[in-house]
Formats: sequence, structure tokens, C-alpha cells
Amino acid sequence: MTVAVYPSPFFAMLQLSLTSLPLFLVGLAYGAVLGMAAAAAAFVALGLSLGLDVAAYHAAMTGVPAGLLVWQAERSGSHPRVLLLTLIAYACAMIALAGLILSGQPGGMQGVIAEELQQTFEALSSYAEEAGQPPLPMDELQDMLSSLASLFPAFAAAGWVLTTAASAGLAQLLLRRFGKATLPTPDIADLRAPRWIVLVLVAVLALAYLPEGIGFAAKNMVPVVLLLLLFTGLGVVHALARRSGSGGLWLGGTYALLIVFSWAAAAVIVLVGMLDVVFDFRRRAGPPPQE
Repeated sequence: MTVAVYPSPFFAMLQLSLTSLPLFLVGLAYGAVLGMAAAAAAFVALGLSLGLDVAAYHAAMTGVPAGLLVWQAERSGSHPRVLLLTLIAYACAMIALAGLILSGQPGGMQGVIAEELQQTFEALSSYAEEAGQPPLPMDELQDMLSSLASLFPAFAAAGWVLTTAASAGLAQLLLRRFGKATLPTPDIADLRAPRWIVLVLVAVLALAYLPEGIGFAAKNMVPVVLLLLLFTGLGVVHALARRSGSGGLWLGGTYALLIVFSWAAAAVIVLVGMLDVVFDFRRRAGPPPQE
């Protein structure tokens, strides 16, 4: 799958998400050992066909996290909090590693990202001129590049967490459909953020005020850590919807608001997740009805 989509940058997110699907299918059906063996086979195949750079990129973004997630699912009984914390910790580690590797470049990680984005926009501007369309004003372009570069790792890491989780969920759904699932399916209604996540969030926010590389990396970790509270808030919504006579309407409305009013709705759900860490709404509401 990686070889098929490699030449086209349009399928970059597809490469990050769906190329892990075969690894999750093998790992969730036959165990973490065979799942990691499949990831190793993918590394060898990509190294021979597209080179070690592509193979290493696939291993870091797909093979290693897929094997780690399956191992955690076996170890924890597919507990949703453990699995989500694993993905979030891995994404934050990748941001820190990228910052360390690029620290020797002019401007560090932020400078490299800004330069790559500028080259991309210059190419798009040239294409627009050839098509007879007016190019973007340079001042507007610089402001746009600065805004994108400042939070680009956060958006990329958060998107990777979501697409990897979706790929693992799709693999489990397919395995259940064909009677091949060997592990229980995580239930989002059982997902609760640990109380120590507040201390982690405060520490990351404090580090975000440091200058240069450390501050930039920490600032981009904040939205990734907040994903745990977002999923916790969704867990509250799912749990309360099961206690309602119109649960499907509540869930449909919640996800529709997330699609239409993405940032505002996500902020409200993150706030619900934060409050749940303190008040534990699901425990106070009691167990859901058996049906």
C-alpha cells in the first residue's frame, strides 16, 4: 500500500492511516509477535523497493506504533485509556525527537517547517500565475506561513493519533465481523482520563514558555495531550447517551456539531472531559440500563 501511494503527495494522510490496517489485522488476529513480524517484513520490502529513508519513515510512523498498540491491547485487555495514552505518548515523543534532530538547523524545527512551507506556497503561487490567477500578497503569505509553521507539528501529530486510532478500530471491526477477533473491543464509554493528566498538562504548558526549540516542541504537544480530554468528554457523552431514551439522537447531534463547528465544539467537549476528571459524571450517574 505504501508503494502504491508513495509517488502522490495527495495520498499522504492515506499513507499514514490505512497502511497500518494490514499490520493491525495481523496483530489483532494472531498476536503482537506476528504483527511485529509483519511490520519487519514491510520494512525490508520498502527498503529494497523505495530505499531505507522510506522504510524508516514507515517503521516510525506505522510499524512500531502498530506493534506497540497491539502489545498494549494484549497486556491491558484492550483498556481504552491505556491504548489512547500509548498513542499520545508516542506522538509527543516523535515531536521531541524531531525537535532534537532538527535543533542544529537554522531556526530549529520551526525554521525547517517554515522553509518547507514557503517552498510549497511558492510552487503553488507559480502554478496560479501560469493558470492566470493572481498570486497571494507577500504580507498575507508570510503571516499564513508563520501561523502554519507555529502549530504544524501539533496538527500533524493530532491527525496521526486520530487516523491511527481509526485504522485500529476499523481492523477490530472487520475482525469481529468475520469472527477472527481475539481481543475485546475497547469501549469509549469506559475511557476516563487519569487525574495526573492535569499535572502533565500544566508541565507542558510551563515548558511552552521556554525559548526556542524546547518551548516550540512543548507548545505543539499541548493539543496532542488535550486529545485525551477530548476522548474523555466523548466517553461521557456516549455513557450518558446510553442512559437516555434517545441516545442515537444525542450522539448524532454531538458528532454533527464536531463536524460543523469543529474547534468550538471540540473545546466544549474538552471542557467536559476536564470536569469529568474532577467530578466523575459517570460514577455519579450510576450504571447504565442492562438493555
